Amino acid sequence: MSFAIGIPTALILLGHVKSWPLVYTLRSWWLLRSLVKQANVRNLEPRELFAVVSQSHRCLYDDIDYNQHMVCLTFNKILDFGRIQLLYTIIPRVMMEPGHNIFCHNAGVLTLFRKKEIRPLSTYAMQTRVWTWDDKWLWLQHRFVLPDGGVAAMAVSKVVFKRVSGKTVPPAQVLELCGHQLDCPTIQERRSRNAAWAKGLLEADIGLREDQYSWDLSSTSRHAAKL
Repeated sequence: MSFAIGIPTALILLGHVKSWPLVYTLRSWWLLRSLVKQANVRNLEPRELFAVVSQSHRCLYDDIDYNQHMVCLTFNKILDFGRIQLLYTIIPRVMMEPGHNIFCHNAGVLTLFRKKEIRPLSTYAMQTRVWTWDDKWLWLQHRFVLPDGGVAAMAVSKVVFKRVSGKTVPPAQVLELCGHQLDCPTIQERRSRNAAWAKGLLEADIGLREDQYSWDLSSTSRHAAKL
């Protein structure tokens, strides 16, 4: 009788292990610990600017919604891990040498395109790379890849670099400080091409925030639901 109750209970708990207290924090700490070790082995030398970093993950039962596929909240959590990995791989000097007094701040996920489902217990890889940059933002490109090579989702996020005073440090300055040569025509062509698309995303973001139409329920038909 105890086995009949204990085994299913244990399986349920293991299937929801990512929701246990402190698990997210411990996963972040373990990832950061390994990245710092790898960066020290390379003497803080960065990988190539547009290098792709990849992580393997599995979709557990606390990653899904009632439609039985991975929920948006999980995508955002995994993107956190991707940003951490890329920053400590591409710009390890700024991330690890305190004398620069430059701090990186996550500015959020600007867009997420879901193309295919990630089903319970399935594995997937989350890939991240530098997309482009402008005078303020360093843009990152992410994708979630299934075992068959299909792309389940794509995302774009951005980070900003600040000094203690709050002054923004241009990403180009940070990249050059970490040893990247940005005067290469191929790099500039790629940055410029992707920057045009990034500008469109910023304009869409402004349009959403500056929408002139009221959200006041009193001025529209009332369709508020109680949960």
